[in-house]
Amino acid sequence: MAPFKKPDQQLSNPVMDAIYGRRSIRKYSDKDVPDEIIKEIIRAGTYAPTAVNKQPWRFVVVKNRKLIDEYDERAKKIFVSMFKDSAVPELAVYAKNLAKPEVRILYEAPVFILVFTSPEALNEHDCALAAENMMLAAHSMGIGSCWIGLAAGLGSDEEFLKEAGVPKGHKLVAPVIFGYPAKGAFPAPSRNADVILKWIP
Repeated sequence: MAPFKKPDQQLSNPVMDAIYGRRSIRKYSDKDVPDEIIKEIIRAGTYAPTAVNKQPWRFVVVKNRKLIDEYDERAKKIFVSMFKDSAVPELAVYAKNLAKPEVRILYEAPVFILVFTSPEALNEHDCALAAENMMLAAHSMGIGSCWIGLAAGLGSDEEFLKEAGVPKGHKLVAPVIFGYPAKGAFPAPSRNADVILKWIP
């Protein structure tokens, strides 16, 4: 099936433009992201859908460059230790590549926000929805973002959790970096329209 077409002008609006224009950014400028903008991005996250209004999201914000570099290295080591001997060839190769000192998984971004779910959450997916809201809000303000799945191991690093002030029982759902892009992003590639299992009229 042919890829989805761009929406016609009648369907275009700022929300749709943000959705279609957002890209994962992996190269950032040194420009500081003001705290007030970071707070607004988080506030946008808290307006995501939430099961029975539990609002289980909790956030850790890291702007300290030295700490971001340290957490980058820690997350890499956790991933490498977990998958260096994996029976899945792709994971083993990936782990080998991450072991190189020059490889950075947080891409020297100026802001690192970790979205945790609290123990009383009925649905931890609420926090994934919050992260998506945050990335779209950031894009609307000219700020890039990228969900860093490779940093998920920090959620099981007791030393990191203690340093970050994360209470017991909280689970890391979304590690996301933010910052002003170092260069313009390429347009998103076309999406394949062949994703509908069945259309029941």
